[in-house]
Amino acid sequence: MSETQAVDSAEYDAQIEECLAYAVAEGDIVNFRLLFMPASPFREDSPEDASTSKYDYLFPENKDSEIYQRALALVQENEIISFVHEQLKRKGPPQLPWQLVLMLGDNALRLGKYTAAAQAYELLRVRRRIQELFMDQGDDCLKKGNSAGAVQGYLIALGLQYDYSAFPEPLPAVPDYHERAPALHSVYPIDSKQILALQEDSTLCKVAYNYLFPYAEFTGRLDALSLEERVAFTAALIRGLDPDWDSFAALYRNCLEQSDKQRSAFEKINAYSMEVIDMLRDDPFDTETLAELKAIPQRLAETDTPDQEWWHYVKIMATHHPGSALFIARQRLTATHEIVIPRVNAHSELAKALGLII
Repeated sequence: MSETQAVDSAEYDAQIEECLAYAVAEGDIVNFRLLFMPASPFREDSPEDASTSKYDYLFPENKDSEIYQRALALVQENEIISFVHEQLKRKGPPQLPWQLVLMLGDNALRLGKYTAAAQAYELLRVRRRIQELFMDQGDDCLKKGNSAGAVQGYLIALGLQYDYSAFPEPLPAVPDYHERAPALHSVYPIDSKQILALQEDSTLCKVAYNYLFPYAEFTGRLDALSLEERVAFTAALIRGLDPDWDSFAALYRNCLEQSDKQRSAFEKINAYSMEVIDMLRDDPFDTETLAELKAIPQRLAETDTPDQEWWHYVKIMATHHPGSALFIARQRLTATHEIVIPRVNAHSELAKALGLII
């Protein structure tokens, strides 16, 4: 606390109350914790002045919102504000007022700031329980045939996931579909039985669930559902993770039509080993067709980077469209060049629900 703040304690009190209420109302766990840290301008031993322009970001622009006023009223409760002042004077790591942390977490959740909500709930040791409540809510929606509501519950639960293996301390889990997607295609498929996208919907839904929810907390929760229910949930889940899915599906259908024209050539190539392909007298494709096929993964990934390894495009696709990894396959063009192409089971209700086939 600066000399100016010490002189006008009323102004200082108003400032800290406003900043705390603003952080709580916005679900801003970073700024909330900053207010208590050694670098805080509100610490008793701080040489900083919170009223200077560099700290403007800590103060609310609109003090009239109902959420802010509710947070301010909580901050101003005698027990809470007294505790706050004690912590700002304390030497060593401060304790955070649990009432404010809980409201902050709830506001963050309401605003879709799941990382902040997870951190707040983890501080209170209630994150896992709240995560379970949202999964249970999702299960209840499934029982009522409400796939959209089920997906909402599960996606909130996913947003609250924590990574206890993170270094140097546990942190909210970060989606890593770009890392997991290539692993779905680690083995080159020499026949249709090894192509994930051509499997029955029961298999595809199970793989999709484990890929999109790769955490033990989610294991086995959908096992009791009928196939029809799993298909509806999986389709809604893929769409819920990707607001631009429909535009991707249109692009996918276009690329699928293009690659399907070469299906017989692909089957012939897959029957040979790479050594045999390299010794073929005639190239499998003419120059123009080869160029068109090489452009397919680039188009699917919507990138300007040509002639990359197949997994490079899979990573890009999975970053923007996580569900896309379930409906592609690796395909050799020559002994030295491999791409990814759209592949889909023509009888798949999941693919139809996702608009990949019409």
